Amino acid sequence: MGNMEKMHPLTKWVINKIEADYKNDIALLIGIKGHSTNGDGHGECFDFFVPATERGNELSETFIIDGVGHDLYPRSWERLENSVNLDDMALLLDQATVLWARSETDEKRFEDCRVRMWQNLKNHAFVYGKALEYMDKALEIYRTMIFEDKLYRVRSEADCIHECLSKAVAFLNHTYTESPIYSENQAYNGQEENRLYYCPEMKIVPDGFFANGRKLLEAKDVNVLKDTVFALLKTTRAFILERKPAESAAQDAQGAKSAATEAEEIDFQGLADWYQELSLTWRRIRYFCENKMVEKAYVDACYLQEEFLYIAQEYKIDELNLLDSFDKDNLSLLADRSNLLEKIIQGILADHGIKISSYSSVEDFLSERG
Repeated sequence: MGNMEKMHPLTKWVINKIEADYKNDIALLIGIKGHSTNGDGHGECFDFFVPATERGNELSETFIIDGVGHDLYPRSWERLENSVNLDDMALLLDQATVLWARSETDEKRFEDCRVRMWQNLKNHAFVYGKALEYMDKALEIYRTMIFEDKLYRVRSEADCIHECLSKAVAFLNHTYTESPIYSENQAYNGQEENRLYYCPEMKIVPDGFFANGRKLLEAKDVNVLKDTVFALLKTTRAFILERKPAESAAQDAQGAKSAATEAEEIDFQGLADWYQELSLTWRRIRYFCENKMVEKAYVDACYLQEEFLYIAQEYKIDELNLLDSFDKDNLSLLADRSNLLEKIIQGILADHGIKISSYSSVEDFLSERG
């Protein structure tokens, strides 16, 4: 705890109140650097306190002085763990100053939180996972945004998406941001004041990150905003996936080594059963294509494509591409492609010694089956 004589009057006021009424109920009083704007001192005189008992929450208070709002609020140890794990504001640990501590043990516990947060930020596997989480959050907001047609709503949701993407990019730079990063100035400005709006350690960013950020600031058209957000999502997703941790790559390599063993364990008779069931779909596609029945051909082709995606995962085979061949004005392309893919499936079964139960007529079937 610093010299009381040099403290901000509001800091003194809170400390005096704690020592008079809550000495055993408050663990820490914390101030935050980098929160102030235009010298308003917000967050520096105090930001939050860590309660030690339920009664300690009663210290909470909000008020305004000369237009500056002050919120003396509780943040539990459990909530601080969210910052350690990068699920809440990292700034609250990184830029924190302990203004008052009940004990040395409490202060050491807080410092341990700060150290563990930075250990997480330095752990590439950890930040990669967090980047994926924030990418998922951005995509979830995007699902709502694409149906909006009001400019103010799209702008608001675009900002939320860009904040998630900025966090993901910052984590992969082994740092953090509490703000969407729209410009080089925000990324490369190292001034301590307003750390809330800057991320000076963000050195590597996705293609077009700043250019698209400027478009978000300039755009006055809903569709331009949506297109720009899509571009940011696409390049940021690629940026994240390109930085898959080496540990995961090693696991993938290990998985490749056991591929032969897995292949031995795969029940290719199940694939034969699947093919025998779906063979009617191939027959229908051929019929629909021959008779230029566009809608029915497309519906069955889409169904078969979904099935191809399923068997690729289930039986560890390459994905089969049927739908790229669809052309409503030339259905013969679809028919030819489906015939080729059927031969590929038949070849896979033959390679694994699986016999297809196929008969030319009902009579043949009954003759063999008695």
